[in-house]
Formats: sequence, C-alpha cells, structure tokens
Amino acid sequence: MTAPAPTPVSAPPAAPSAAGGVQTVRRFITYLLLFVMVVIAAIGLSGLLERVLDDGSMIAFSDNAGLAQSLAFTLIAGPLAALLWWLTWRESAMSRDRASIAWPLYLVLASTVALLVFTLALFAWAEALIADRWQPSNLAIAIVWGLVWIWHYWMWRHPAKAPVRLIGVAPAIASLTGLWMGVGGLVDALGTLIDSATETFTVTTVIGIPLWQAVLQPLVWAVGGGLLWWWHWFRAGVREQRTGFATVLLVFVTGFASFALFIYGVTFTLYTVLRLLVTAGDPLSVILDPLGLAVSSAAFGALVLVYHSRVVTEHPDAVHKATGLVASGVALATAATGVGVTVNALLASFSPSLVGADQRPLLIGGISALLVGGALWWASWRPGSASSAARISTPGRRVYLVVIFGLSALVALITLLVIGYQLFSFALDGASGGSLLERTRQALGLLVATVLVAAYHFVLWRGDRAAMPSVESRRTIEKVTLVSSPASDLLVTAIHEATGARVTVLRRADAVAGEPDAAALVAALDGIEARHVLVVAGAEGRTEVVRLEG
Repeated sequence: MTAPAPTPVSAPPAAPSAAGGVQTVRRFITYLLLFVMVVIAAIGLSGLLERVLDDGSMIAFSDNAGLAQSLAFTLIAGPLAALLWWLTWRESAMSRDRASIAWPLYLVLASTVALLVFTLALFAWAEALIADRWQPSNLAIAIVWGLVWIWHYWMWRHPAKAPVRLIGVAPAIASLTGLWMGVGGLVDALGTLIDSATETFTVTTVIGIPLWQAVLQPLVWAVGGGLLWWWHWFRAGVREQRTGFATVLLVFVTGFASFALFIYGVTFTLYTVLRLLVTAGDPLSVILDPLGLAVSSAAFGALVLVYHSRVVTEHPDAVHKATGLVASGVALATAATGVGVTVNALLASFSPSLVGADQRPLLIGGISALLVGGALWWASWRPGSASSAARISTPGRRVYLVVIFGLSALVALITLLVIGYQLFSFALDGASGGSLLERTRQALGLLVATVLVAAYHFVLWRGDRAAMPSVESRRTIEKVTLVSSPASDLLVTAIHEATGARVTVLRRADAVAGEPDAAALVAALDGIEARHVLVVAGAEGRTEVVRLEG
C-alpha cells in the first residue's frame, strides 16, 4: 500500500511591492543627495588641486581655512558620493531605476553642470595663458569637472545601465552649449578685426594688448566650442534625432537664436550706415563703434541660420512651419521695438526740456529696427495671404496668434499703468522737474507699438475663429494613440493631416515585421468617429482600431 502523496504546501503570497509614490520619493532623494555630494566633492578636489598646481610646498601653510574647507569637502562628501553612487549603480537598483525619469534627469543635470563648469574654466585658463598669465584655479577646476563630465558621459552611454528615457537630451544640450561658445568666439574675433581695420578701436592703446592676442583669445572659445558642437552634433547623433526635445531645440536655434543674432547685426549695421549719412558732425570713432560687432553678428548669424534651415527641411513640414512662426515673432518684436523708439524720438523733439538736443541717433535707431524687422516680418509672415484657408490650418498658428496678442496686450496694460502713474505724479507734484511729455514719451512709444501689434493679431484671431468651424467640423477624431515599432514622424504627420487629431506614440517593446504604412493607417481611420482612438500597427500590414472612452 502506497503512502498518499503529500499535500503541496502553497507558498505564502509575495509581499506587495512598494507603492510608486514611495519609489519616486526614494529616487528623488537619492539622486538629489548624489548630485549635491558630487558637486561638493568636486569643489573640494579642485581646491586641493589648485594648491598643488600653484605651489605644492605651501599646501599646508597658506590659507588654512581654505585648506580645511577643501579637505572637509573632499574627505567627507567624496566617500558619501561614492557610497550613494554604488547604491544606485548596483544591478538590483539600476534594474528598477533605469526606466524611471529620475535617473536620466540626474544625468542631464549633472553632466550639463559639469560640462559648463569644465568648458568655461578650461577656455578661461587657455585665454589667460595666451596673455601670459598663469591661473591654477581655472586649470584645477577644468581638470576635476572634466573628469566628472567624462564619468557621467560614460554612464550615459553604458550599454547595460544607460537610461531608456530622455536619451538624447544631454547631448542636445551639450551641442547647444558648444554652438553658443563657438559662435560667440567667432563673433568676438571678427568684430575685433573689423574694429581694428576701421581704426576706431585701437587694440594696442585701448585694451593694452596686441591685436593678435585680442583676436586669438576669442578664437580659443571658437575652436573649443566648435569641437564640442561637432562631437555631439555628428558623433553623438544629435543631428539625426527626431525626439520632441531635439525638435524644439532645432526650432529654437533656427527660428529664434540665429535669426535674432542676424537681425541684431543687420539692424546695427544699417544704423551705422545711416548715421554716417545723416550725422556727419559726430566723431567718426563714435559712429563706427558698433560696426565690428554688428557685421560679425550678421555674418555668423546668417551662417548658422542657413545651415540649420537646411537641417529643418529634412524634418516634417510641421517643424518648418513652427520655425517660420518663431522667426516671424522675432522679426515682429524687432519691428515693434522700432516703432516704439521712433515714436519716442519724435515726441522727444517736442519736449521742452529737450528742445535743441540731437535726437537723430535715437530716431535713426528706431527707423533701422523698423525697416529691418518690418522687412523680415513681411517676408516670413506674408500678410497678404495671412487669411487664406491653407494658412489658417497651419499647425500652431492659433497658439502663435494668442501668444503674440496676449503678450502685447499685457505689455500695453502695464504701459498704461506707467502712464497713469506718471500723469498723477505730475499732477500732484509738478514742481519736481520734467514735463509730462518727457516723463511719458518712452511709455507712449511702447504703448503705440503694442497696441498696433495686439490689434492686428486680434483681428487675425477673430477671422481664424470664424473660419475654423468649417475646418473643425470635418474632424471626427480628437486624439489618436498609435502603438508602433518604431513610429516614424511620417506616420504621425500623415495621421494628423488626415484627421486633425493630436497623435501620441507608444513604442512597442517587441519588433514586428511588415507593419502598415502611413496610407494603410489613414485608411483604417476613415469613417471613425470617436474622441479618442487607439491604433495598433500589427504584423503583415494588419491594423487594429479601438475606440476609447474619455
């Protein structure tokens, strides 16, 4: 007789995992402490290294308080940073944190801070070395923070523990940093050469250094920033990124930063030329003073603008239109500034306290900004076709109109408050000096410019609002969630243009073969009426459409 089989003992239920909120707080505190400890330890190490580079024999005898601080920062914060890093870098911890938002945010913050401190200190040290000045503090800071940056760059690129979210943010910020430093150095170097060539800025006597040195120092920033930009833009793959952050950064560089630098240069170049023609009695050195910086800004602003405009053409049409809207806003702000300055200068000619004063430079400045900004705004915005049906449906147009109208209306209201204050102040205490016109002319000029801008864009917004129902009535879907592997910008653009819906992409963890193309996805959505639709792109061209609630 066989013994009965033992009854299996059921395993105790697994303990529930910690709540997401607790894990989020734990990650936030851990990475915040790690960042603080890394910064403090780096400060301490750079202080000690500075003493070694300066005079190693005096390390324990000069500035004992500073030495004590550096030792405390290094020997206390350093081990704590190493311990916190070990706790977060372990396989068990990183397997939980790798997909969280806290890990990439820490790497973005730490690597960006380290890169900024490292490059600023290194370039400042090299610039001083050209001037035959030894700066051990900048060299020590550059060495320590350069190592910190390399360490975080290695973690960012680690094949097994690198973050899976916000992958391209840190390299994109680094490329922008390099571009800013490189272009700034080139503008400074070329401006110095032009100033020297026009003999309005004698480098030897005014600055006290020879011309070659004054040009070579900003070239350090140009070369260093250019290398930093080239490495991240091409080698780290920022140029090929199609993420939301990289796209916004591209729009910022193309439509705002480079365009604003170009407008600034052209405006002041025109200002200098007009002053040469109109104010012949002023000293030539005063008139030509801004010419070098203006010409160099216009030249390199145009260079950066042209290059990045070509990159924009490789992106979807929505990116190109967004860049055009941002550029229109920059040109509009320049033109509005010109209107305000021109009105200010005209009112100043009627002010009793300023009768006889030369207001021509102020008037020329306003006219220059108005001409340059107005011409570029006309070319980018094209007001003649601003109310066409194709322009009304441009993505982001309504947001642009609301932002411009809102900002200009806000500035106009603040300006009205300033005018009211000056009016009552003059009425209550008119003997304090200055006419009412003199007190309010700047605010009046700004008010005229902002009222014109607000009125024009309000009229456009009202016209768009009246025309949009006919367009929106054709939209039967408000939001589409697309599950695809991977989801290209072409698919997103095709769905948005066909339905007008906002498209959110969820990337599949498993790759499938033969996913449907853009035409198949649009065809699957034809005739669907729902507020929110889930679209799953499957294998062999299959498409599943699910209507969702809410």
